Amino acid sequence: MKKMLLLGTIAILAVACGNKAKTENENAKTGQNAEYTQYLDSLKADNNLKITMGKVPVTIVGKELKVGDKIKEVPLVVNSKLDEKNIFEDKNIKVIYTAPSLDTKVCSLQTKQLNEAAKKYPNVKFYSVTVDTPFAQERFCTANEINGLKAVSDFKYHQFGIQNGFFVKEKGLLTRALTILDENNTVKYIEYVPEEGKEANIDKALKFLENNLIKK
Repeated sequence: MKKMLLLGTIAILAVACGNKAKTENENAKTGQNAEYTQYLDSLKADNNLKITMGKVPVTIVGKELKVGDKIKEVPLVVNSKLDEKNIFEDKNIKVIYTAPSLDTKVCSLQTKQLNEAAKKYPNVKFYSVTVDTPFAQERFCTANEINGLKAVSDFKYHQFGIQNGFFVKEKGLLTRALTILDENNTVKYIEYVPEEGKEANIDKALKFLENNLIKK
């Protein structure tokens, strides 16, 4: 009888401790969520961009990136080992395609188109920047033979999107935009796509690249 009472007491204590740990974990998670919500609330739009997602207006954080601006050189995650790199440190012309996710119809299609363009312009660096995890990016690139364009991720800190005017506040994603930088990382061409479900005008951007930045 004493043995049964002892076992019952131990079981009650174990459940109580387990519930306490669970409660502490839940409280910690709630606190983290509250802090992140407060952080998001502090982010403001300092631009006149009119961008919609599914025809619903969204907020693009920060200033609109314009021709003549220097891009802010924020390190991005470049592989599934989670290595970070400043992709802007070299002296190459760069085509930067920001998008919500590679795993959507429009993003997938345009990434493939830019990958083909990258093969035509070997002295230009082509990048796709999303907040997809590097693991998802690697799977997509392997499955679709993406080997001219480099997919890099802003998933870790979102600072590339926030500091350069690409971050969608309500969704935690990057807005669809196509940017061309010269050798000094000055913006020479940029298109913000007004509706996320629409495509960027890749043909127009490549024509600009060829006529204005490629040395004949």
